[in-house]
Amino acid sequence: MRVALAYDGRHIMVKLPSTTTVDVFAPQPSGDTVDADDFLASCRSAGFADVVSCDVPLVVVNDGYRSTPTARILEWLRPAYPGLLDKARFLIATGAHDAPGEQHLEKIFGNHLHRLRGRVSVHDCRDRNSLARVGVDHLGGEVYINRQILDADRVLVIGSVEPHYFAGFTGGRKALFPGLSDFDTIERNHVLANSLQAAPLKLSGNPVAEHLDELTAMIDCAKVFAVEAVTDEAGGITGLFVGALSQAFAQAAAMAEALYARRVADRYDVVLCEVMPPLDSNLYQGQKALENSQAAVVDGGATVIVSACREGVGSSHFYDMAPGWDRRRNVPADGRLSFGSHKLSRVNAITERIDVRLFSELPDERVRSVFFEPVHDIDKYLLTAAETKDSLRLAVVHDAGHTVLTVH
Repeated sequence: MRVALAYDGRHIMVKLPSTTTVDVFAPQPSGDTVDADDFLASCRSAGFADVVSCDVPLVVVNDGYRSTPTARILEWLRPAYPGLLDKARFLIATGAHDAPGEQHLEKIFGNHLHRLRGRVSVHDCRDRNSLARVGVDHLGGEVYINRQILDADRVLVIGSVEPHYFAGFTGGRKALFPGLSDFDTIERNHVLANSLQAAPLKLSGNPVAEHLDELTAMIDCAKVFAVEAVTDEAGGITGLFVGALSQAFAQAAAMAEALYARRVADRYDVVLCEVMPPLDSNLYQGQKALENSQAAVVDGGATVIVSACREGVGSSHFYDMAPGWDRRRNVPADGRLSFGSHKLSRVNAITERIDVRLFSELPDERVRSVFFEPVHDIDKYLLTAAETKDSLRLAVVHDAGHTVLTVH
């Protein structure tokens, strides 16, 4: 038997040992998608007109690293609420990401960019002049947010919700925190992701998600209105939830879980994970497939991530930290957990339980430097794994950067 996996813009065929039993997982087919009429009906019933009734509403949008269909949503809003695109200010929630270049701006705003450009600003988490203090969190750190949120009469957040490997889900309050907060607050939040209790689909008992809730409570969300999208793997909009930020997020998260979560009865000896673009561009993004699948692997089993990683390992924060990492204590040499440390600590902790493998274009030394082990021949690897089993239990996960395996 052979299975086809997307890889580097093509498909590769993987031959499975004859003694293998295979289960295949992928996002649930979405069925019907939302159209403009459905969306506008939801807007009317949720009182959207009140959002655009103020003189200059503020619209918060995601940067180009999310699959949010911002341009399509704006296109649907334009004929029904023409004043929105004519007078609103737009703020791109970058978190700690770099400012978007022209390609990302075009991805975010589509053909609306030319008319909006003069009213678009980009959040800078290190620019204290653009930030305002809103409180102190339970970790003892001062919390800042982009002051445009506080100054605006009404705020519209356009976001998208999908499983997130340590925040539980993207979307909702993440547009504000960490999307529009200061770097120190972002770092404190991300350091909480060193705990494996911070997991995909998990909100209650997740230290990262609970910290985000704490931060969001520091601002007046009564003036914040949200449009939260859920998209399928083909980019179709399967759900658009309109209303109060927390309500729209909760509804979208429930749909995203139904779309992307797959429950398994028993764990597998090997989970083979296909990573789709754009997450296959680097290892920083490709790690999401490991996080989404590792719970479904038996102790001593393996996860094999299939991701070309043509752009390298990705962020330098965790890569530069790796040479001095104390793997036994699972901390940096100086003991200080800082921004990016969760990328190393989580993989290192997972390798204590299972074999973590990567099939990619990266040099072996780079793969091993961040605690993965390279695989050059998947067929041979699976054949070797099958030699010690009467029947090798294998899971093949398509779009593993989004599909989450959970054990019930």
